[in-house]
Amino acid sequence: MNIPFTSRDAAHQAPGVVIDRDSKITAVEAYSDAFRDLVNDRVGWRGEPARKLRLSSEADWNFVCVAMDILGDASLALHNFLRFGLDGPTRYDETGEKYLRLYGLLSAAYIQQQAALKLHKLMNCTAQKTFKSNADKLQIRSLRHQLASHSLDYFDFGDRTTSAFVPVRIDLGGFNCTVTENRGDRSMSYDLRTALVEHCDFMLELLDTIYEKSYKTLFKSHESKQIEHKAKLEDLRKIKAGYLILRSTSPDTPSVVLVPLKGRQQDA
Repeated sequence: MNIPFTSRDAAHQAPGVVIDRDSKITAVEAYSDAFRDLVNDRVGWRGEPARKLRLSSEADWNFVCVAMDILGDASLALHNFLRFGLDGPTRYDETGEKYLRLYGLLSAAYIQQQAALKLHKLMNCTAQKTFKSNADKLQIRSLRHQLASHSLDYFDFGDRTTSAFVPVRIDLGGFNCTVTENRGDRSMSYDLRTALVEHCDFMLELLDTIYEKSYKTLFKSHESKQIEHKAKLEDLRKIKAGYLILRSTSPDTPSVVLVPLKGRQQDA
């Protein structure tokens, strides 16, 4: 039986399937790659990409290209973090590397969110304020603001106060990050793997919206292309739901085999 590997993804989780964290980032990559293919399908090799994508200006084409690159580059960084945690692949207990990997993780997740939000806006998708609001509620985004950009001037819009934040060095390792506010007013510990799962869930919903709106708009007058990209989105939603999709090249086997991915428990 010859069944080559095609892809992983998910949209509505399969009953009884707990999705592996790394497969969630793989699903984000699948959506990112699919969107790039969709853009290439519409633009082709004959110029005028901004017009073909119905962008507001010629300059917006640059933002589309850079945003697509950032989505993929950031996923590589997040894969590496899930593999090695804050400690990294080194066999030494190197405190400096922990800090670099913490700051790198927070920056990678943030710029990936920003890239997707930019594409969402460029493709004239709806609910832009809602997605931005949901992004602001993510743990990993708050941690980025507290530890990697506004450590001495973090403004809390809820109680209208400004605070200082710093990670607790002795608790920094593996996938744990403990944060203290001001001079120890309070401390909070975060599981960075859980924060990444939340990030991926947000990214998948956002990228799903971008893909659906884009193919319906860009191929409005091309029925065959509508059918093709609708089928691709259905595949992406299966990957998003936690299935491994295998396509057979043999007449003796089903053309599509859906294999549920039984990943690690979310709190493992």
